[in-house]
This record gives sequence, structure tokens and C-alpha cells, in this order.
Amino acid sequence: MKKVLVVYYSLTGNTKLIAEAIAESINSDILELKPVKELDADGGSKYFWGGYQATMKIKPKLKPFDTNPLEYDLIILGTPVWAWTYTPPIHSFLSKFDLSGKDVALWTCSDGDGVRAMNKFKKALKKANILGEIRFKAPKQRSSESSKERAANWVRDILQKVQN
Repeated sequence: MKKVLVVYYSLTGNTKLIAEAIAESINSDILELKPVKELDADGGSKYFWGGYQATMKIKPKLKPFDTNPLEYDLIILGTPVWAWTYTPPIHSFLSKFDLSGKDVALWTCSDGDGVRAMNKFKKALKKANILGEIRFKAPKQRSSESSKERAANWVRDILQKVQN
């Protein structure tokens, strides 16, 4: 059995919803990235400061965690889309851990289609072995149950590929 870690950042809960559905469906470990200084999820400034940080590729300091992602066979990474790219906490994570040669799968949550963000996400992980990708459109606001089911089916398909 492959050792799997779900790594994600979520400000408003959309990405967390998917992360928990994925981890629960395959009984994997889960790691939520938390910046030392978090944006206000309820304030309008999150769009300005979040977009600014994402565009400028700012790498916020993350709260410490005990998990070593490099000890896992498969890392499943999830991020919201900010300013057509992945979030600064994911940028921090990717700068801290070299995932070259690692099996990874990627997902994003956004209000739009998220295509540009996924392309940037894949480019940042071009030396990793990307096994799959999926995008979710506002899963909390739309159909959370069908989004969770879609996430679970997606990750089970990926696991089936790597175990065969």
C-alpha cells in the first residue's frame, strides 16, 4: 500500500472540503498549511492582499508542522486559485520541499474555470511525476456532496493507477 499525504491550503473552506473528502476516501494522512499571518477570510481585503501576494510570488512563513512530505509515496496537493495562480502558502511549501521525481496529483478550487492556475501549478511541479489533476468550481457554494464524491472517485482512480 502506498503511503499518501494530502497537502492543502484553504482560506474560505472550499479546498478544505475537498481535502477532507480525498483523505477520508483513501484513509490518508492530511496536512493543512497555515501561514503565520493569515488573511481575514471575511474581509474584502483578502482579494487585494491575496491577489497581490499570489501575483508577486510571495512566500509567507508557514506555521511549523511535524509531517515530512518527502517520506510519502504520493502527495496530493490542493489550492484555491488567487489571481489566476496557486496560493502563496502552496508557493512556500513548494520552495521548502523538492518534489522532483515524486508522484503527485493536483487539484484547485476556484470561482472560474481555473485552467491558467492549473497550468502554473503543473509548471511549478514540472520535475515531479504528475499522475492527475482536477478542478472544482466553488464546491461549498454549489453541490458539496457531488464535489466530494467526484474528488473521492478521482483519487481512487489515481491510486488504482499507481498500485497496478
